[in-house]
Amino acid sequence: MNKIAIITSVDYELFGDGSGNVDREQVIPTNNLVKIANQYGVKLTIMFEYGQYLAYEKFANDNVQFKENNKKIVNQLIALVKEGHDVQLHYHAQWENAFYDIKEQKFKLNLNKVDFSSLDYGRIVDILKQGKQFLDKLLKSYNNNYQCIGFRSGSWAVKDQKKLLQALKEAGFKSDSSVVPNTKFKSEQVNFEYKNCPYQCHYWFVDEFLEKAELANKNFLEIPIYTKKNIFSFFKYMNKKYFISRNVVSKLYKVKISEKNFSFIQKIKKILSRNYYMADLNTMSAKTLIHMVEEALNDDQFTNEKIIPIMFISHSKTSYALDDLHTFYTYLNIHYPDEIEYWTYQEAIEYILKDKND
Repeated sequence: MNKIAIITSVDYELFGDGSGNVDREQVIPTNNLVKIANQYGVKLTIMFEYGQYLAYEKFANDNVQFKENNKKIVNQLIALVKEGHDVQLHYHAQWENAFYDIKEQKFKLNLNKVDFSSLDYGRIVDILKQGKQFLDKLLKSYNNNYQCIGFRSGSWAVKDQKKLLQALKEAGFKSDSSVVPNTKFKSEQVNFEYKNCPYQCHYWFVDEFLEKAELANKNFLEIPIYTKKNIFSFFKYMNKKYFISRNVVSKLYKVKISEKNFSFIQKIKKILSRNYYMADLNTMSAKTLIHMVEEALNDDQFTNEKIIPIMFISHSKTSYALDDLHTFYTYLNIHYPDEIEYWTYQEAIEYILKDKND
């Protein structure tokens, strides 16, 4: 049996069009996740949405709540790092050149720029360097070992993989986690295609393309979101947790940007044709998540590895009906106390790079 390290990432953000409430979509649900994580020895990695933070800073004079919200976010990130959790960088490119409509009291985002790699190369590098510097400066004084070295692109959309990888390396990052293995999604705003990945989980070294394993160069890691390809994936979403979350979120966020201008038929087709499911704490039942972990524990292709890192995902904005996480973590801790560890994203990056380059 293999030994695995579960990395539990939380995309810490508002809704894709910039709507939402910082307390309701970020601070409170993250606190709820932290309470559960701490109970079972789980370490969270918060994927901090830097574009939203910058926009709130920029328009703080137009709405006093923005500065207060950013203070809440900063305080939460500090508290998390103090408790041993992790914070890495996340960026939704639609926040680029967003503006706040004072009359309507809402943000207008640039929905033609959802893909981070669609921005000019120089601007991508600037954002990455500034985001890394911001987090390093904010959090190092609370944890001397802290480093911002991991990144995830908003909506997992990276059409120009080569451009993003070059920018990440130039900005001092060591890993990306934008890949959803062996999947393809296309809409007016969100496009990604990762059809040639070597694994559905684990990691691989990359040079020019996120989904292509590089054997010679062992300096930059892709740690993908654990994803299973299955023609019956639709049925995995037929669970109580997913329906409760979907019911709540649909009242707050009427039209997802990935489904903008979709007809009813297109939406149904999207649901029925989905042929993959992720290790997602917000949408998958405890039973499904346990099965995914056990498949990784018994996967023959990783028997030569000392420990296998597996990236789980969740979103603060959709974290409802969390009781079933107690079932999930209780089961793992009882049945696999020696086979499963809980790592941060930073710990995984540092361990793999050291292990493979020694």
